[in-house]
Amino acid sequence: MRLLQRLKTETRPHHERTEGAVRLMDAHLTPGDYQRQLEDFYGLYLPLEARLAAPLSEVKTALALDARWKTPLLEADLRALGHDTASLAQLPRASALPDLPGLAEALGCAYVLEGSTLGGQLILRHLTRHFGEGSRVGDFAFFRAYGDQVGPMWRAFGDVVTRASERAASDTFDAAVIQGARDTFDAFAAWMTRENPDVPARL
Repeated sequence: MRLLQRLKTETRPHHERTEGAVRLMDAHLTPGDYQRQLEDFYGLYLPLEARLAAPLSEVKTALALDARWKTPLLEADLRALGHDTASLAQLPRASALPDLPGLAEALGCAYVLEGSTLGGQLILRHLTRHFGEGSRVGDFAFFRAYGDQVGPMWRAFGDVVTRASERAASDTFDAAVIQGARDTFDAFAAWMTRENPDVPARL
């Protein structure tokens, strides 16, 4: 089984728990709810992307890595909602992050973040309908991410993962990628539910 398929299959329970922690598809979502979810995302993405930069450096060009960072998009959305530099600096940040000692684990982590961007297109459609175009919650920069390049960016990421796996030709490497993804899903779910541990999982 190719590594991308293994990632999808072997991380499914972790993915589902994380999906259940994100409440943006709620029919009763308020602008305040939306802002709090973005603040939580910012508190995770900021330290996590900083941790990812070094272990992904050897595939930086192949990934077009600088175009993939989501922290600036979250910051833009939060500024549109009234935050400034001082208030952004005061937002809580996750400290229980996945261990990313090498490329394999970092690719697993990036798989989660890139998959979230792909899946976020469904959330974007819901938010656009729910709040309306030109609403006071901003233009959803985080969820718009790559615009009409979401599909190509996902496929390019998959190609990098596949080539790295083929070069390593090692079950140990593939297992580390999968573990990195599991750990990232779990860190995401733990951070998003830290004040509400009884949030039920939604499929």
